[in-house]
Order: sequence, then structure tokens, then C-alpha cells
Amino acid sequence: MDILEALKERILILDGGMGTCIQQAGLKYDGNNDALPMTNPDAIFKIHKAYVEAGADIVSTCSFSANAVSQEGYGMQNRAREMNKAAAKLARCAAITARDRQVWVMGSMGPTSKSLFIAEMMMDPDETLDYDKLMSAYYEQASGLIEGGVDGFLVETVTDARNAQAALSAIDMVQKEFGTNLPIMVSASIMNNSGCLMTGISIKELYDVCEPYGLLSFGLNCSFGAKELYPFIKEISSFAKCAVSVYPNAGMPTANGYEEGPCDTANAISAMARDGLVNIAGGCCGTTPEHIRHVAEALKGMPARKY
Repeated sequence: MDILEALKERILILDGGMGTCIQQAGLKYDGNNDALPMTNPDAIFKIHKAYVEAGADIVSTCSFSANAVSQEGYGMQNRAREMNKAAAKLARCAAITARDRQVWVMGSMGPTSKSLFIAEMMMDPDETLDYDKLMSAYYEQASGLIEGGVDGFLVETVTDARNAQAALSAIDMVQKEFGTNLPIMVSASIMNNSGCLMTGISIKELYDVCEPYGLLSFGLNCSFGAKELYPFIKEISSFAKCAVSVYPNAGMPTANGYEEGPCDTANAISAMARDGLVNIAGGCCGTTPEHIRHVAEALKGMPARKY
């Protein structure tokens, strides 16, 4: 069964926060999570495997910022393709540990450390980014992910529609080169209760930019807690012609960590599921395998959104 068929039958469970687990594991590194699949593969494998064991149907690669633009800050821009290939192979190894069911691997492609909106619209002289440079970085990233064996792509935490368009265009070019037709998930992060992205555009406007690329899913991640995301997921469900995804933070960060426990996150996402709004659910910053375990249990047997 492919992932599209599975989505018609049930709500699929996405994994949770990678950075959160890296911090909890106390890994010693320079802040560059995306290098860890090469420098500490055992630790990243264990995190993926914990999410699989918690019930995740989809695991995302540890490659959020593994692009040449973001890696310039670490002096590792020339190893971006290698990073993505390593990240995809590790996630694949963890996915196949679920011997009784299928687990899909999605290649995580996050926003870069620079924004095209700022570079092009604000004409900031400190921004050296242009569309061709960004597309080239995403092209290299997508190529490495395919070489590592992903089942699809997750363009996530989108805050700039132009960056998302560059990522989707690069994926399209890479897929034509490799002769693949892997599914694409797009997930945005909104700034506040206005429901707008950092650049000021609405969720619907972003969807209209991304929809021509043939999306598997469209939704929201990060932002804030699931309860606060409810009205925006309901809005997306009203217009999206694809699956709808949600993987929020565990509420807002506090001095003692994130405010939502596993039951809180699961209960809030369950409300969306009961109202027929979602097809894919998981967690972002602050969420752990225990959060995902509770979400998987809470959504078991609930019907998927029809689309």
C-alpha cells in the first residue's frame, strides 16, 4: 500500500520533535543538528526508532537545515548533499524496524537561515540570497534525500512563500532528473492568532502558491499548541484538496520546558480528529516519543478527513 492509499483509510501518525530529543539526550555538539547523522548516527537512529516504537507511521529525516545556505554558518555548505543522504539512510534503517507495518520516510526540508522575502522585498544589503542560489541549495538537498532512500519530501515550517516555491521547484527538477514521483508534504508555521506567516501572507495564499506542485498534504506545524491551532486547521480543511496535516509544539516554552504534557497534546489533536479535520498528526518542538504515543492511542480508530 502506498501512502496515498493509507491516508484514505486512517489518520497517519507523524513523529515528534527531533531537536527536543537531541537536547534531552545531552548530545555534545556545536548546535548543528544536521551534522549528527554523520558524526553520531547511533544517537539519531535511536531517536527515530523511539518514534517508530511510539506508533509513528511517518518519520522525518534529521535534515531540517541541511542545505548549503544554512550550513554556511558552520562552514559545512560543501557537505550538504552528504548530510541529507546520511540522514535519509538512518531514518530508513529505523523505519524498517517496524516489521509488522509500513513506516514511511519523509525528507525534511526546512526554511533556510535567510529569507527571499527580506532579500527581494526589503532589499536588505546584508542579505546575499537570490532565488537561483536558494533553488540550487534545495536542489542539492533534495538530491541527497533521494539518494538516501526517502519516500517523499516534507517542506516544513514554511514562513516565506518564495522560499517554499524555490524548494518545490527544486524538488520538481530533481524528481525529473531521477525519474521519481515521490509525494510532497508542505507545512507552514504561523506567527500569531492572525493566522499569517512571518511575511504577512495568509495560509490560503501560501496554499495557492504550493497547490500546483501536486501536494500529498498541506497543514501547520510548530507555531504554538494544538488547541490554539484548531481554528486554522479547520480553515485549511475547508479549502485543501489534499490531506491536512498538523504537528504543533507542545504548547509554549517556559522556564521549565514546554507547557503541554503528552495527554494535553493528544486531547487537543483528538478534537480536530473528531471533527473530521485531519489526515496526518504528530508533534513539533517540545514533543517527545511519549507525546506521539499518546496521540497515536487517542486517534486509533478515528476516521480520516474526507477529501
